[in-house]
Amino acid sequence: MKSYKTNARLFADARQALLGHLNVAVWSLLLITAITVLLAQFSVSFHFSNKYLGLTASLAARFLSALIISLFGVGVSSVFLNLQYRQPASVGNLLAGFLENSDTCIRVRFFITAGEYVSLLPLQLFLYIIPEDSFKEFLPVTIVLGAACLISYLMWTLTFSMANFLLLDFPDEDAHRILRASFHMMQGNKFRLFMLYLRLLPLHLLGLFSFGLANIWTGCCHHACTAAFYKDMMTAER
Repeated sequence: MKSYKTNARLFADARQALLGHLNVAVWSLLLITAITVLLAQFSVSFHFSNKYLGLTASLAARFLSALIISLFGVGVSSVFLNLQYRQPASVGNLLAGFLENSDTCIRVRFFITAGEYVSLLPLQLFLYIIPEDSFKEFLPVTIVLGAACLISYLMWTLTFSMANFLLLDFPDEDAHRILRASFHMMQGNKFRLFMLYLRLLPLHLLGLFSFGLANIWTGCCHHACTAAFYKDMMTAER
């Protein structure tokens, strides 16, 4: 029977990995945040007189932006995985998804990003279709649809949450094997990872009262915890 660390121990391992290396973690997340903001501005910069053409262009631009951000996400995983294994890490690791085995990275991230996008698409289309002045009338439907989309999104994201790390550890594997490996690793472990993320909820709430400053530390903890979770999974597999 496989033996896993408790979430409390994983959280402690994550904090330990950040000690002495917080500057690299913080600068990496700040740079990713800046890139995300710029790409978000790009995705809403299209304007067309035809409503449905505008919607199509907007959705396509958002997907492209999400895909690029997810490729930088491979780099973020590289930073925190290196820290977890006490290996040298730098902001330059953020380009790992573009420079190392980029073809497989693009295939894997395209598949995962497409699934995430489809999970949230019904809510986006619903909000786009209903008249703005009738939003209150459709609020119950919006809440139910939003909850269903969120659950679908979380399940999909958790299922393939180990893919970035697998891409880094097994650069010679093809996209199909990487995705299948993440799927099998997370069978029976999705709730455990979700509870680990839930442990960070108080830190996220603290960010609301610190004008977002605490979210920098929370973001570092989030990625460090995911890397610690992956390391624990791989150790148990052996």
